[in-house]
Amino acid sequence: MYELPVEVNVEGNLYHIRNDGDYRVVLDCFSILDDVDLENEERMLTALFVFYDVDSLEELLACPDIAKLTSEMYNFFSGGREESDKSNNHKLIDWDKDSAMIFSAINNVAGNEVREKEYLHWWTFMGYYNAIGESTLSTVVSIREKIVKGKSLEKWERQYRSENPHLFRWNSKTMSEMEAEKLVLEMWNSKE
Repeated sequence: MYELPVEVNVEGNLYHIRNDGDYRVVLDCFSILDDVDLENEERMLTALFVFYDVDSLEELLACPDIAKLTSEMYNFFSGGREESDKSNNHKLIDWDKDSAMIFSAINNVAGNEVREKEYLHWWTFMGYYNAIGESTLSTVVSIREKIVKGKSLEKWERQYRSENPHLFRWNSKTMSEMEAEKLVLEMWNSKE
């Protein structure tokens, strides 16, 4: 509860999280997992390689339980909390394309420019993110959520959407946690 994790334990082996869990590592992983130019297996392996402080891909693949390593990575992404509703696979945030809005809102909560910090643990970053109140980001996410759920937009929301169409479209194939777990299990079973 009071500690910010910097490593995970898989069957007695400690795997250090690159840069002690700095938020930049996680955002890099999100970019990799959203990269439409990579195949699913490439995305997953690359994200694991970026997330864990290992010297080679072979070192990573030597893990006795790579599915657990993947699960621990996603657990870290979620701040150590179980996701309450995995049925919602709709993407409301694109961490790359929405970065200006995200950092503006987070900086407002943090009271400083977080990108200037040499180190900021992902869970602290997420604490700031979760404390975001009214902002451009919250407005956009609220409208996106209504669109995804098929709810009607208020007049001002329709106008905002029509004046800012670039905020409401992207073509990205996000790899969900469930897809990642399935892929890792397939990879793991093919090694045997």
